Amino acid sequence: MRIWKPIEIKGMRVKNRIGLPSLVNMPGGEDGYISDLTIRWFEERARGGAGLIMTGAVVVTPPTDEMLQQRTAAGMTKWVGVTDDKYIPGWTRLADVIHSYGASLGVQTVALGPQSGQGASPPPYPDETHPKVSAQSLRGAEVPVHVVTKEEIEKHINDTVAVARRMKAAGVDCFELHLAHGGANLYASWVSPMYNRREDERGGSWENRLRFPIETIRRVREVVGPDYPILVRVDADELLGEWGITLDDTVSIIIPALEEAGVDCFDVSQGSIMHSPQGITIPLYYPRGCFIHHAEAVKRVTKRPVIGVGNIFDLDMAEKFLQEDKADMIFMGRQLTCDPETPKKYFEGRTEDIRKCIGCIGGCGRPCTINYDIQDEPIPLTPAKEVKKILVLGGGVAGMEAARVATLRGHTVTLMERDGHLGGMVATLALNPLLSEFGNLVTYLANQMRRLGVDVRVCKEATATDVAELAPDIIIAATGSTATLPEIARGKPGVMTYRDACREPKAVGQKVVVWGFFGAELAISLAEQGKDVVLTGKSGEGSLGSDVSGARRFWLLRKLTDMSFAREGPETMRVTNPRVLSNCDVVDITTAGIKVCDRHGAEKVLPYDTLIIAQRFGERQKNDSFFGELQGKAAEIHTIGDCAQIRGIREAIWTANEVARTI
Repeated sequence: MRIWKPIEIKGMRVKNRIGLPSLVNMPGGEDGYISDLTIRWFEERARGGAGLIMTGAVVVTPPTDEMLQQRTAAGMTKWVGVTDDKYIPGWTRLADVIHSYGASLGVQTVALGPQSGQGASPPPYPDETHPKVSAQSLRGAEVPVHVVTKEEIEKHINDTVAVARRMKAAGVDCFELHLAHGGANLYASWVSPMYNRREDERGGSWENRLRFPIETIRRVREVVGPDYPILVRVDADELLGEWGITLDDTVSIIIPALEEAGVDCFDVSQGSIMHSPQGITIPLYYPRGCFIHHAEAVKRVTKRPVIGVGNIFDLDMAEKFLQEDKADMIFMGRQLTCDPETPKKYFEGRTEDIRKCIGCIGGCGRPCTINYDIQDEPIPLTPAKEVKKILVLGGGVAGMEAARVATLRGHTVTLMERDGHLGGMVATLALNPLLSEFGNLVTYLANQMRRLGVDVRVCKEATATDVAELAPDIIIAATGSTATLPEIARGKPGVMTYRDACREPKAVGQKVVVWGFFGAELAISLAEQGKDVVLTGKSGEGSLGSDVSGARRFWLLRKLTDMSFAREGPETMRVTNPRVLSNCDVVDITTAGIKVCDRHGAEKVLPYDTLIIAQRFGERQKNDSFFGELQGKAAEIHTIGDCAQIRGIREAIWTANEVARTI
């Protein structure tokens, strides 16, 4: 297998072809010093088998007193510093730990750009004549941007060179310049025609816009010497069309120029944080490996090693891409976040033990939705002081996670689930093609039930008699929630809950009304299946995309609305299928249709075959009616997941661990 084989990058021998890319989720220390937590974070991934460990992007410019005061006021006293020689011993310590596992350590550097208030040109981007709505503008006004002077450019170069010198002195194996993601950093935005409209010698032509990073690379080479690896993370495509860097620009102009400047390896990414974040934190709506063609295109025009990245969750896919010569290495950021031991388990043939990322982008680090241990201070997973008999009621992800953890601690666990399958609401959500990656969690936990020998009894709704016969020491109630219908919809024809619509797709008619913005993804999926769909809701039920994280919300807004009006909440948005009606309430349901009323009092009737109720929390009630019968049946009774409070996947996993690690 090619994935096993070492690779050499300018004298740096990397033991295999899997790496951790630079992510912003690494923990820091007080006043920028490497902390024990920083060491632990990267050590877990080195121990887990990754060949190359890249740190998160570290800022090369020393913070001003004002910035330090702002950080302190905001409670941000911990970060990873590189701007002074005093930090070198901490980096040496980190490098030594990483090397003890046979892995290599690299550091990625960044100069803060337009998103942080400095750039080549002022906003709006691209220009006054053709303003472009951005993810940034959805959160509020554009950030005022200071136009960087020639003197400041020189200072940025000097600061970057100084960091490279420190990292080599500390024993770090390679240096990477962050030249991607548009408005996220100064170098990337400088090259991009979207953000750089200067008319001096550092703007206009590609040669001029590339001068800043090329000068930096050459100066870094002078300091680190001829045998030290210099990597660059490049934007193969900013995903902005004619306004930004395109793949053709990258392969015909940028890569040859950077190679000539002395770059030893290309780390290929895509997207712009302010305008196309879906290329950076890729939502689960995109297929796995969806951007590998960017790395493949770069590899065709360079003799330098190329690293591919983007929604790659399993090593079989990574191996396939390597075999097809689409890349020389594969970075797996989110996968190595939710399961740091992914390479080790794969190489040992324990693929069923790999906890695959579900693509939710719900933190992607600290916290990770499905990995409780990723947080700074998790409750330790230690052997139980006294082995107890535990009964888990409910086989959703909360119940299975509790059973998994309790069994690992040495307890004897029985799990009862009234349905014929495991997974609960998460398994139901995974039936939606857009959310199919959620099934990764269900598959993983179900595999663990089998592997750990948990006594799982499906099609079994526990009765008081069952509980008495088992005589458990502890009961963990993970019975989830039950979908209910608003009173106005009860007894009306064609009405379904979100859960039933996912489980019984053949029962969904041609003309569909989805009531509640929690159903946005379902509405899109049904429309893609050829159904005529209206998505409607009112502000009190949550705005469109408010229940999902950043890049997912961005994708939904792009898919469903005219983003330039999204903040104003218009009654009718531009998409035709699904058609989106916001700030509307359902006031009547008859055989003639569903009558909705907007905030101005205007009414309209929507013809329908099926009405799907998708009000995220309004339609769900805790299944706790059985609790009264449980009293006295065990010394301890705990509730977790929706049974404790109706929330999301992360809370289900968290509450399961908080209970199972302490009983």
